[in-house]
Amino acid sequence: MSSSNVVFGSALIVIAIGYVLKSLGFIQAHDAKSVSKFLMHTTFPALVFATMTHIELSANLMWLPLIAMVFGMVSSYIGFLMFKNEPSEYRGILTMGSAGWNLGLFAYPLIEGIWGWEGLTYAIMFDLGNSVINFMVNYGMGTYLSGQKREGNTWVHVTKRIFSLPPFLAMLLGLALNLGNVEVHALAMEIIDTIAKGNKPMVLLLMGIYFSVRLPKRTYAKVFQVLGFRYAFGLSVGLLLYYTTPFAFEYRNMILICLVLPAGMTLITYADDLNFDTGIAAALVNFSMLISFALMWLLVGIFQMTTH
Repeated sequence: MSSSNVVFGSALIVIAIGYVLKSLGFIQAHDAKSVSKFLMHTTFPALVFATMTHIELSANLMWLPLIAMVFGMVSSYIGFLMFKNEPSEYRGILTMGSAGWNLGLFAYPLIEGIWGWEGLTYAIMFDLGNSVINFMVNYGMGTYLSGQKREGNTWVHVTKRIFSLPPFLAMLLGLALNLGNVEVHALAMEIIDTIAKGNKPMVLLLMGIYFSVRLPKRTYAKVFQVLGFRYAFGLSVGLLLYYTTPFAFEYRNMILICLVLPAGMTLITYADDLNFDTGIAAALVNFSMLISFALMWLLVGIFQMTTH
């Protein structure tokens, strides 16, 4: 069994354990929010910080956040036009579901298992651009389409939200220390590395706890319209960049993989905050996780991404 199959197979088993624990009542679905919050303040920022301080930065890496931002903005605009005739309660969530990805709470464990630190470097740089899409473009678009009145400037509110996120702050701090050639004390780095190692199993279990495909029949068509667009556009652009860009093999692999990742978990939070249909938001997240997991496994095998 190849190393990539071992990574995907073992990940699938851990995800299944999380789902079984929820199904048997040992863990409640609402517990996932607490676990997710815990990860966002501990293992996730620790992993991001550790990766940012270990990597060798180069000008080429800056293409990754740029690709994520441009692709995400175009996706959001296409979704805005595609769903313009939908009722207001659907248009906002469907438009937000058209852009943004879930890297930290989905892709990081798989990427770390297959490509190690190098893969995580590319993924985190892509996630830098993804943060702009998830927290600025999607939230701004959702706020605009919801018609809700908010005190103060919406973009100031969104910007504050971004700069209060521990993973984003960890990314900036790690980059600053790396660029300034500042070494982190060995004891502090050992503690951070230890915490970071807990991210992979915790995230995989959390995916199993969150997973659900229950949805009213009338909304299935809307969900798969969004997913059909996401994956068709992501694969088309990803393959185009894979075959035409001059980047290294591993670099092009990561671009292709990142462009077919699932919808961000923030979609559920935004739907609740902006009074959109949370059932559609949850279905978009859950079905896209299932599709992306299978698609990643398939792409790694087809393009022999671990054997080049």
